[in-house]
Amino acid sequence: MKKLLTLLVYGLAAALIAACSPATQQSPDAPAASGSAASGTRMVKDSSGNDVEIPAEVTKVAPTIGAFSAVTAMLGASNKIVAAATSALSPRFKATYPDYEKANPNGYDTKNVEDIIASGAQVVYGPGTLTEEQLAQLKGAGIAFVAIEKLSTFEEMSQAFTIIGNILGGDHQKKAEELVKLYKGNVDDTAKRTASLAGSDRVPVLQLRAEGNEYSTINSKDISHEYIVAAGGINVAADFTATGQGTGLVVGAEQVVAWNPRMIFTLSQESKNTILADPALATVDAVKDGNIHVCPAGVYLWCVRSAEGALAPHWLGKILHPDLFSDIDMAAEVKAFYKEYGYQDLTDEATQEILAGRAS
Repeated sequence: MKKLLTLLVYGLAAALIAACSPATQQSPDAPAASGSAASGTRMVKDSSGNDVEIPAEVTKVAPTIGAFSAVTAMLGASNKIVAAATSALSPRFKATYPDYEKANPNGYDTKNVEDIIASGAQVVYGPGTLTEEQLAQLKGAGIAFVAIEKLSTFEEMSQAFTIIGNILGGDHQKKAEELVKLYKGNVDDTAKRTASLAGSDRVPVLQLRAEGNEYSTINSKDISHEYIVAAGGINVAADFTATGQGTGLVVGAEQVVAWNPRMIFTLSQESKNTILADPALATVDAVKDGNIHVCPAGVYLWCVRSAEGALAPHWLGKILHPDLFSDIDMAAEVKAFYKEYGYQDLTDEATQEILAGRAS
């Protein structure tokens, strides 16, 4: 009997020791209880090379600018956009990507951090339009922010597309790689065609917007400058500095007259009409010759920091040096692009509306 009691005591002691033993006694080959794999997270890099932890599977995103909503949709993820810069999204964007309004039926806007949190977004990305206090609010709500700040060169735009693809993951990442390849291919082809042009053969160009009672332009720090140079133009405002308004630099009519560009491109038909009707610009060569063009506009403007900028170099090249781009069929390029990234077959009429810059 005494022996039996002794065995029972030892058995209970062993059981208690086993129950209280730390989990670290498990095999080193067992799955980790924490860390990126077990917690369902992964790392992506922002445009400055900083690591940002995001969910392993991203299903709800909030791009901070309209151009990045367009990029996201073009990568096949319009159904993941739960908050956006809503005022920047055109009717054509919404018609092209109907899943967007299903994903964001309440119209949550990324200019309001409360909207972002209410939307259930997992990741916010884009230029740093949020304050430190707002970023802290996002962090407190468990929402990651991936800064994509550098958008002034071909390389930086390609990096932005890649980062967005990395955030979305899966097939979207592959789609981003294809977009970067197309973008770089068109840029390189355009620059190659104009590489041998002498300085005197390059066309003085100005991007000019009429905004209210003011004009604005862009210098060498804007992506459109890169398009102008690749297409065989000279950005007459390359070194211009002035107070900023949006993404443009305010400029007076007298400065435009002094530059005397031979070609002007602008961002809307209304802006073109204002430029043509302004008597202060009547002596400018581009105005006298009617050489003013409206930048094409699909789901977003081509001549800004957008994915459709992949088409801008060829478009500008055909205007500035038609002989060097005579084999380029812009209508065909537009149809091919929107079939691949707009997921539709454009009619001839819709194609011409895009090329004419008629927003819809």
